Amino acid sequence: MKTTQQYKSLFSPFKINELEFKNRILLAPMGDNLCNKDGSISKKQESYFLARAQGGCAGIILGSVGISRPAGQATPLELSLATNSLIEKYKKFVKLMHANNCKVIAQIKHGGSKAAYAASIGVPFLVPSAKEMSPRDIEYGKSMVEKLTPTEMNEFVSNLKGAGNFKVMNQEDIEKVIGQFRDAAERAFKSNLDGIEIHAGHGYIISSFLSRATNLRTDQYGGSLKNRMRLLDEIIDAIRTKVPRNFPVIVRLDGEEINIKNGLTTTEVCEIAKHIESRIDAIHVSSYANPASGPDFTKAPLNHKKEGFIKATSLIRNTVQIPIIAVGRIEPQKADKYISDGKFNFLAMGRKLLADPDLPNKLLNGEQDKIKPCQYSYECVSRIFLNGKMVCASDVGLGKKDKKFSQKNLDIIGAGPAGLELALQAAKRNIKVSIYEKQGFIGGNLIGASLIYEPYRQLLNYYQASVKNKLIDLHLNNEISSDEIEKKLLDDQKIIIASGGVPSASITTAVNIQSWLQPFIIEANGDINSIKHSIKEKKYGDCAILGTDTIQLHLASFLSSIGINVSLVKNSEPIGGSMPVVLRWKILDELANQVPVISEKDFLKREFDIALDAVFKSKANFQNLESIGDSKHGLAYLPQTAKDAVSYFK
Repeated sequence: MKTTQQYKSLFSPFKINELEFKNRILLAPMGDNLCNKDGSISKKQESYFLARAQGGCAGIILGSVGISRPAGQATPLELSLATNSLIEKYKKFVKLMHANNCKVIAQIKHGGSKAAYAASIGVPFLVPSAKEMSPRDIEYGKSMVEKLTPTEMNEFVSNLKGAGNFKVMNQEDIEKVIGQFRDAAERAFKSNLDGIEIHAGHGYIISSFLSRATNLRTDQYGGSLKNRMRLLDEIIDAIRTKVPRNFPVIVRLDGEEINIKNGLTTTEVCEIAKHIESRIDAIHVSSYANPASGPDFTKAPLNHKKEGFIKATSLIRNTVQIPIIAVGRIEPQKADKYISDGKFNFLAMGRKLLADPDLPNKLLNGEQDKIKPCQYSYECVSRIFLNGKMVCASDVGLGKKDKKFSQKNLDIIGAGPAGLELALQAAKRNIKVSIYEKQGFIGGNLIGASLIYEPYRQLLNYYQASVKNKLIDLHLNNEISSDEIEKKLLDDQKIIIASGGVPSASITTAVNIQSWLQPFIIEANGDINSIKHSIKEKKYGDCAILGTDTIQLHLASFLSSIGINVSLVKNSEPIGGSMPVVLRWKILDELANQVPVISEKDFLKREFDIALDAVFKSKANFQNLESIGDSKHGLAYLPQTAKDAVSYFK
């Protein structure tokens, strides 16, 4: 087997029970809301998983596979192992994955109090005990809802149709759920799946019994930790009666519960791990945070902080001898060292493998700088939260098959994110590309975006490395006029104009953000650290930012972080309306005590050192080219974003 010295541990084989994985990289379980109506794997899911298998993953953990349907169902299109009719369908999928040397684990779960879809159609939430929301959590909830747009509110309200329809589980309910876990595990085995992962975290039914925050029972299932573990115990024991001992059974546990009164502690979780160790084969360590608080979604289970779960993972690793799967924004190079040091055995990646399905192969081939990074926009989870289908801001064609293209050459005007993405997509399809950029460096508006939101810096680095491609001819300091473009079109040359919009401003006293940043960018030759230093040296005092959408919120966060007094000026649009809701909750929480939102009237009464706007208009002098492109001549296409650009090929 080929390995690299840099990632020797990450690419070494390892076993869970008797199941050997070719390396230590797993696709983390994620609900995607993409399956067929019966809970089987759809063609789109198949393409999505196949890309990750072919990209070098050792295994895929199918996320949120329901043990019953519709009871316990969190989203409308959630995978299922609830009926025998699904077995043959899973067999075909597993065979496809195995043909690509990729194992398949099914994460089986019952949503419990998180089964929003089931509740919306009248099936009650199953809970261990009745519990009133605390005043603090009620305030959290109000704050979360207030930050939704009207469209999001409609989707969110559909999730609330079953609010209040809770059923405290009696013995019959408990035995039924245990039986459903047992039967789903047996179906997984009969489907030739390589193992199961019992989801005992994230507020689902098992974790609601484990945690004192939600389990107020006084019978044999409540009170002491031993009693609170009883449901998990009985589920494991029931499953073991139906599957062979060499069939891997993994348990996903929350290493801790964050910002939850009486929530699980790491000490308790270590006790749980030790207690179940002899009857299972691996533990997958995640964490959970207060579901009533919007900003807490980015603390756990989707942590924004790098390596947010490492401490809990290491403590559990020191408690048990069975393999440990780690997750939570861990960079591959750090994971390799952690595996070598014995802190865990497998690295599960979700967002990173959404962004680039070829990540393992690129690591293996020494192409780390060409791994497309996650942008941490939280578009993926935000869609699921509102019953949508999973998407990815980096892999915008997730699960889609590429169109066939016969063209051999393409000219692209502009080396910003749209032009660069188009060039890479074209080169991937063996189309030779020429990019014309008027500056002496690439990046365009992505440079400013990288300055104000740190995760975009990795994306900029990715483009800078990946554009060095034998099929891409980059012409810097080369501005193409509209006359030259028209001539190329009339000569049947395929052209895409990706030079962005024209910066403008809504009032004469304001400066467009791009126009304001451009001199700094040019002086620094596109270097982010130099730009930041130059802005600091200006020693701006008070700054007003007109509008409160995505660009403005990120800019406010950045300027505030370097000591500038910032005020956001509210207009008629919803605050952060185009920003994915989970990121919006995070950013607005961070800005709450440092950046005031003022009215236009108050803005006009005050004096500011600088007022910044973010209005962009299309390039009027290029509009005539669209009609030329639609004729028998070349194609003129005007993408505004990288997402628009990729749609050209999808």
